[in-house]
Amino acid sequence: MNGEISLESIGAQTRDAALLTKSTIENITQINWQMNMLGLNARIEAARLGQLGAGFALVADEVRKVSGEILDIATGLGSQLTQRLTDLDTMVTQMSDSAEGTRLVDLAFTAIDLIDRNLYERSCDVRWWATDADLVAACADDDRGRNTRAGQRLGVILDAYTVYCDIWLCDMTGKILANGRPNRFAVTGQTLPDRELIAQLTGDGGREGFVAGDVQPNALMDECPTMAWAAYVRQGGHEAGKPIGILVTQFDWQPQAAAVLASLRFGTQGMDLRAMLCDSKGHILAQRGVNAPQTPPDISQLRNAGWRKTDTGMIGAHQTEGFETWRGKGWFGVVQQAAG
Repeated sequence: MNGEISLESIGAQTRDAALLTKSTIENITQINWQMNMLGLNARIEAARLGQLGAGFALVADEVRKVSGEILDIATGLGSQLTQRLTDLDTMVTQMSDSAEGTRLVDLAFTAIDLIDRNLYERSCDVRWWATDADLVAACADDDRGRNTRAGQRLGVILDAYTVYCDIWLCDMTGKILANGRPNRFAVTGQTLPDRELIAQLTGDGGREGFVAGDVQPNALMDECPTMAWAAYVRQGGHEAGKPIGILVTQFDWQPQAAAVLASLRFGTQGMDLRAMLCDSKGHILAQRGVNAPQTPPDISQLRNAGWRKTDTGMIGAHQTEGFETWRGKGWFGVVQQAAG
């Protein structure tokens, strides 16, 4: 047999065999009908000849018996083969669905795992940079010279870490003292727009060392979607020191999320797939797909990980498992396949 062997090709061969079985049984039934007609003609001829037709009558009875046996065999064989082939086709379809569903879940896990590993590094960044001596000095004494030095230090960091739009050094009220890209974002002296970030950090008391905000347009950065991270700047740069300021990093969400989704290996069915990163409520944070609609996927029935068939195709999802000290935000990787 030429061509690649797959569950789809096996299913196609099974359906072809079912059609062949049906055709063969129909042929047998037609031949049996012809034998019945021969038997009937023999009985008519035997009746016309009377005693001389006894031989015809004997042949007619044998033909009738053989015909009945053939009909019984053909009917039973056709029914059994049809049922077996139907069961086999169902089994192949289920196996094919399971294999494809598992592949979608694997792709979804890869997406959420890659972004989690990225975000773990972001949590390390903000905690580490919050101990920088120049930043600690600027928070300890709100002095223009120290703030300028802190901004220069943040600019050096941004030159090396291209995944950030900007980094802000704030006092404890959220007023921005310095930022790393003042020529691009004139935010110094303004108040941190995401007040929930400070509330989370205050409520946590800094026990985790950082808090991560939601992906949202940043009002001070031309509505660019960012994910803000915040950590306390502590007195003396010591872990147990008194909080004297807040460092906020602005993670450049769109290009980083797009790179994660672009790395997924869709294979030959790429045009039929749609990959997404979604928050805990299923809202789309990023997606990949030429004709991808904006409607959120329904992942309510999938729990932590799983797949299911829908009216429009198939969907697989996997919820964040976190990475190292990053526990995640309950996000999902989601991959949809359109019906063929």
